[in-house]
Order: sequence, then structure tokens, then C-alpha cells
Amino acid sequence: MTIERISHRTLRNESGRVLKAVEQGETFIITNNGHDVATICPLSDDPFPGLTVTRAEPNSSFASIVPVETSCEESSAEILDYLRGDR
Repeated sequence: MTIERISHRTLRNESGRVLKAVEQGETFIITNNGHDVATICPLSDDPFPGLTVTRAEPNSSFASIVPVETSCEESSAEILDYLRGDR
């Protein structure tokens, strides 16, 4: 897969084309005066793709963390919410 580099001016003038391409899975590097400054890529349902998670129980010591398998239905964000006590 090739990542296209485009100037901020091109992004401004062709934002519709760029966003349609991003929706289809393409990634762009945005440049300013020839320097890479940003990346535009498709959003993921999981904000931490590829992250391996070891579940810990709230209010337990660090030493008591035991690795467990997580289900594929549980996203990293859901696990972090659980650990914070948000759910």
C-alpha cells in the first residue's frame, strides 16, 4: 500500500476527493512547506488497534495482575472504562 503525500493546499482544494479516499481505506500524509506535519487515515472502532491487553481488577496491587485472554467483542476502550470504574 502506498501512502500519498499531499500539500495542505491540495487538501484544502480537494478535500472531498481526499475524504472519499480515506473512507475507502487510504491514508494521506499532509505536508507544509515540504515537511510532513499530519496523517489522515480511516478511523477504527478500536482506538488502540493491535494493543495486547492484560486485564487487572480495580483496587488490586500491581503484583496481582494475572494475564487472561480477552474476548474479541471487548475493545481496548471498554477495558479501560472497566478499570477506571466507568462501567
